[in-house]
Amino acid sequence: MKRTIAVAAAVALPLMVAGCTPTVSETAPTGATVPSSTPSATPMDQMLPPTTVVPADLDGTDVRVIRGTSLVLAVPDGTEAEWMGTTADVAIAEFSPGGPSEGAVFRPGFIVRDIGTTDATVTGPDGRTVAFTITVVEY
Repeated sequence: MKRTIAVAAAVALPLMVAGCTPTVSETAPTGATVPSSTPSATPMDQMLPPTTVVPADLDGTDVRVIRGTSLVLAVPDGTEAEWMGTTADVAIAEFSPGGPSEGAVFRPGFIVRDIGTTDATVTGPDGRTVAFTITVVEY
């Protein structure tokens, strides 16, 4: 009985594996682009981290942020939802409030949208407003 099961498995396994390999008609046509599982070699294709700053460090500065990333405010835990912000040109950067959402707590910050410069402000829970400039640049 054990021998019969072993023989049946030895015959069936190659047939099952053969069913998973592409036939000639399933292969990509000549000259077609086939997706690669290897990572891209260019830095632009890699995920870039956000720019993270303490709000007090922004006062009067020009913060350069790479397009496709964001500017995150390193605020004290528990105050994330109490910060407010504005930008003069929301086409360049827009304030994104922080706070709890779906079981996670998000930090406030700015979503950068397009290359350019815009004036921005951040107001903390104590009412103090910090004015600065956001310059969005290409990588």
